[in-house]
Amino acid sequence: MHAAWWRSHGVQVVYAGEYFEPAPEAEIFLLLPRDVLVIFSIEEITSTLVWSRSKFIPIVLYEKDEEAYREEIRRTDEGGVAGINRSYEFRDSNAVEAGFTTLIDEADAWAASEITMVEAKSDSLGGVARPRIEVLGHVFHNTRSNDESRFLRSLIAIWPDPSLVIKEISQPKPGVFLPDGEAICDDLILIPPVWLGAERGGDASIVVIGPEFVEDAAESQCAPAGIKEFADIVPQGGRSRKRLLPRRTYYGVGKRLFDIIFAALALTITAPILFGVAVIMILDDGFPIFFGHVRQSRGGRQFRCWKLRTMRRNAEDLVAKLADLNIADGPQVLIENDPRVTRVGRFLRKFQIDELPQFWNVLCGQMSVVGPRPSPDKENQFCPAWREMRLSVRPGITGLWQVSRTRTPGEDFQEWIRYDVEYVRTACFSGDLKIIAKTIGNLLRRD
Repeated sequence: MHAAWWRSHGVQVVYAGEYFEPAPEAEIFLLLPRDVLVIFSIEEITSTLVWSRSKFIPIVLYEKDEEAYREEIRRTDEGGVAGINRSYEFRDSNAVEAGFTTLIDEADAWAASEITMVEAKSDSLGGVARPRIEVLGHVFHNTRSNDESRFLRSLIAIWPDPSLVIKEISQPKPGVFLPDGEAICDDLILIPPVWLGAERGGDASIVVIGPEFVEDAAESQCAPAGIKEFADIVPQGGRSRKRLLPRRTYYGVGKRLFDIIFAALALTITAPILFGVAVIMILDDGFPIFFGHVRQSRGGRQFRCWKLRTMRRNAEDLVAKLADLNIADGPQVLIENDPRVTRVGRFLRKFQIDELPQFWNVLCGQMSVVGPRPSPDKENQFCPAWREMRLSVRPGITGLWQVSRTRTPGEDFQEWIRYDVEYVRTACFSGDLKIIAKTIGNLLRRD
């Protein structure tokens, strides 16, 4: 899978000391140490190879371990398992030295362990020597416990269509892949993206929440899938589809400038509305006017997300008592005719007036006008790969999930994952404007 993913980006992987045969039409080779799996963006590197005279680009790959986490088991007083906590603490991982080359001879020498990375950087092999490019990405080791599984889940989360590169696999449902000729039974519960192994599509006994994979059935005789030649690979299409995580680009700078202007105007225009609503709230249910709940912003940084208080003061204490009324299928709470909501709060929620104070969070740089729904650490615990994607951008006051969700019972959480991942992969200024327009349209259509 590692080789296939890199081939989808026009790169052939070469491991030190392992057999190597240049693929037809391969132009760029990634030289890696043994037992290392890597994921990172190569746009800057390929541009350097094209426009410079160098035939070799040395890189050092660092992981600001946004994905890695530590799981701790919570136990009851009797010694039973009460639950699992995931700790997402940022920590630098060991750097990995690697290199890109366009020379087959150099790739051959690397595979034969005839050269070291230091020698590969010399002028005699690589033309004009260049300083190392520092790259932020993700590093996995085959020799470490669970790293292969973590790598696959990360790959599933960011790879929209592996069938463009891998032979004899199909996509019977959006985001679900399995071997050709196999079908999915109606009783199988899947939340994409999911990759199913051979003879797993008919296994109704499993529940799969993506990004996830299920290995081949033990009795399966299915042969391993092959990889297409470079000439047969159809491009995934569009620069944004190849981007792993958003970087500080013209879009990012423009988006932040737009956020500041939009938020400042919104707060100025709605100030009289906020004042009038505050007076009504005090008369109806007293203080406090604002409610600040701890949420996570980009990179997992915590902040207090401000809203007008729409619930009774003891709302959090009532969650456990009302658990049976929760119709949401994920970590969020969704109760029809929620008894925790005040009379004024129902009106504020209907027209989303309660979210106006979040424009202050936008001005402070904690949120964006458009982005994934802001969530606390507890909700982000459910799926590490999904967490990584949604926390790679600022959360938004509105977003793709908010304007696209159907609120179908049992499907809201899977829609949440789907639309968050889709937004991060395809984020662009025109897309943000469409979401804002759709949000305004939805508000105007409410009676």
